[in-house]
Amino acid sequence: MPSESESRPGPDHGAPIGRRACQFGDGLFETLAVIDGQPCLWALHLARLRAGCARLGLPLPDPDALLARARRLAAGRPRAVLKLILAAGGAGRGYARDPAAAPDCWMDIGPWPRGEPWDGEGPLNMQHSPVTLAAQPLLGGLKHLNRLEQVLARRALDPGMQEAVMYDQHGRAVEGIAGNLLLLERGRYLTPPIEDCGVAGTVRALLLDAARRNGLPLRVAPLSRGRLLAGDGLFVSNALLGIRPVARLGARRYPVRQRPPALEAAHRACFTFSGEIQCND
Repeated sequence: MPSESESRPGPDHGAPIGRRACQFGDGLFETLAVIDGQPCLWALHLARLRAGCARLGLPLPDPDALLARARRLAAGRPRAVLKLILAAGGAGRGYARDPAAAPDCWMDIGPWPRGEPWDGEGPLNMQHSPVTLAAQPLLGGLKHLNRLEQVLARRALDPGMQEAVMYDQHGRAVEGIAGNLLLLERGRYLTPPIEDCGVAGTVRALLLDAARRNGLPLRVAPLSRGRLLAGDGLFVSNALLGIRPVARLGARRYPVRQRPPALEAAHRACFTFSGEIQCND
């Protein structure tokens, strides 16, 4: 099915080049899996959007109206990708926002991406990214529109690699280009803190919730390059991949290349509506 979109710009809407989303990246976005006509992990995406709005000082649109729009676009789609963009409204020059301008809100739905790593279940090949993530605690964890670091990291991928570990300025692993990291170490799982940089993913939130509620042996801990390489298994998670094992990181080949049973329930939950899950990091 072709791509469809809906937009709800403010009353002074004009050409996209004049909008703050285009000029300054002044906004947030969410990328959702759509399975059997339903936007998956809706509550987690909405909670992250709500937290981002509070941090950036953006008004959150009515959640019921957002869900109705998402379901209208998703209806009849067995598998698709829904993109939601919420940005400060208003146009004109200068960094200052117009306090009277209503926010821009766009939704677009399109086909599921083809090819690895998106259209498969096999383990991923990763490398160490040469792109260092900059520290900015005010933006750490947010799914904001400024993604040039990820664009550069994706451009730097070697042939045959699907992902890369991105490090902060102190050499600590933060995330993949498009997903969070989960290290298996002696029967327990570790995920890096998302504080000064990086995106607090919805699947990461799902796993942390499973740790609190169901006893999944997972905790947040700093991960150095050496600790990553010494681990028993490595996984990448995001809303379209679910939880995917990593076959290799650079020259390091991991003995665990399948999802352990402890992660299967969370992986399946990634592709359901999950309207009641709370996102608390």
